[in-house]
Amino acid sequence: MRQSWTDLHERWRDPLLTVLTILLALLMFVLAPLRAEKIPGAQEVGFALVALVTGAVLILSGKRFAIWALLAAILFAAIAAIHRLYQPSILDVYLDASAWLLISLALILEVGRAVFGPGRVTYHRVVGAVLLYLAMGLAFAALFAFIGAASDSAFSGFVVKDSTSLADVMIYFSFGALTGIGSGDITALHPVARSLVLVEAMIGQLYPATLLARIVTLEVEDRGRPPGA
Repeated sequence: MRQSWTDLHERWRDPLLTVLTILLALLMFVLAPLRAEKIPGAQEVGFALVALVTGAVLILSGKRFAIWALLAAILFAAIAAIHRLYQPSILDVYLDASAWLLISLALILEVGRAVFGPGRVTYHRVVGAVLLYLAMGLAFAALFAFIGAASDSAFSGFVVKDSTSLADVMIYFSFGALTGIGSGDITALHPVARSLVLVEAMIGQLYPATLLARIVTLEVEDRGRPPGA
């Protein structure tokens, strides 16, 4: 049984990086805006994609932390969805943000190991580097949601509350900081939020250089190996 799991992991590890990148991009940049526009079925499709992401990460990793983190994320998201039907409140924001953070941390840890670990540089590993970038942006979006839920004046131009547009706005703000282009219409006012914006901006600048250096190192090491090694 252990051997079969290992074979499955080795066979699908790199292709799953590409699959996960597509799924996460759909969740963040397609379904989040559709949900903000209250398009029917967007939330249900989102839950289905989250389930697919969970299964893919479990195959990619199999590590105990990833399993528990993803199970907790699904539980938090489900509780928020049910609670929202009967008594919507700011608690739903905390639950959803917790789910986003746990999913992104599981992705960062497991995908980072796959992308930066030893081995041959493949197309899937390069795509996995994009996935890691997306996961970092999602993690900061969750942190900004926490801060905004705790303080109504954390941001200028947007008040964090339980709404269909929350995920879309937080992703928009987070990737504005990560890419360095800024969001323009939303500004961080809370001291912690400002610090996170600076940290995210620095990560966004340093990540490409670090990634490029690692890929070059791996490629040089791979070319230096004897044939068949």
